[in-house]
Amino acid sequence: MSSNVTIRTMAGKDILSIFEAWNETLVRDTITVGRLISSIHLDINFSPTDARGCYVAETQGKIVGFIRAIMRLAPNDGLGFEEHDGWISVLFVRPEYQRKTIGTQLLHAALDFLKSHGRRTVWVCGNTGSAPGYIFPGVDGDAYPSGFAFFKKHGFTIDHEPIAMSGDIIDFDYKKCYDEAWSTGREEVVVEALTPERLQDFLAFLATHFKGDWNAAARAKLASGPLDEVLIALVKDTVVGYCQWEGEHFGPFGVRADIRGKKIGAKLFVEAVRRIKAADGRTVWFNWADEDAARFYERFGLHATRKFAIMKRSV
Repeated sequence: MSSNVTIRTMAGKDILSIFEAWNETLVRDTITVGRLISSIHLDINFSPTDARGCYVAETQGKIVGFIRAIMRLAPNDGLGFEEHDGWISVLFVRPEYQRKTIGTQLLHAALDFLKSHGRRTVWVCGNTGSAPGYIFPGVDGDAYPSGFAFFKKHGFTIDHEPIAMSGDIIDFDYKKCYDEAWSTGREEVVVEALTPERLQDFLAFLATHFKGDWNAAARAKLASGPLDEVLIALVKDTVVGYCQWEGEHFGPFGVRADIRGKKIGAKLFVEAVRRIKAADGRTVWFNWADEDAARFYERFGLHATRKFAIMKRSV
């Protein structure tokens, strides 16, 4: 081990140094101070009394690395506290201090913390529907090959690989896509903006069919944004699907599993793109689509911009 490096719990005075080190190291995922604070200090799973799970590496008064390990302090909607799972939302070491065992020391501190609290599986960075402290889905092996190799070296394996996607909508052919989307189900499916009268039904739909972080994302959207940036799909006056967006950022998005095959997802997406474009949007993008969903978006001209490895290991 590197004897001149101290691994300690994060203190409030460290935030600007973490910010500087983050942007120097995670060059494809730079961050603002406000977003950093929102992602850590304002996360419901952060404990301000002891900053549990947040560790810095310090040498000669300089912060050279950071890791955040998470266990739920508040339940995930419909999934509870997930008592056997822990998460590492971010880990980095300044470039000039890499390959000096500092990352290993930070990782051991995080794993010891999670294991001491009964965690059996540790995720990097999350899982579909369960990604507390979400900043990015997983490890971008193309942007950070040494980081990907580091986690593999320490026993983490790939669970699945979500894809970030983007597409230009300036020339989006709405009529062509609309006709294709509505080639089936025209008589029984209704797509409309969420209204106050439908709100309780919508939340019940999410609680029943999309347990987990979808619920938190939807509630955050409803608390801060207009209802007309949420679309719902109805069959026989029952909510069976939805999508939401903010500006050009699309998602989350889901259709009830037992009623797929009626192009309900296509109907929702086409109408959402129409509205995004009408509000002067030029692109549609998102950071997380599992492989089946990625094939869906490719039909509408979106292309992959990044691939992330969601990794896990037992402790």
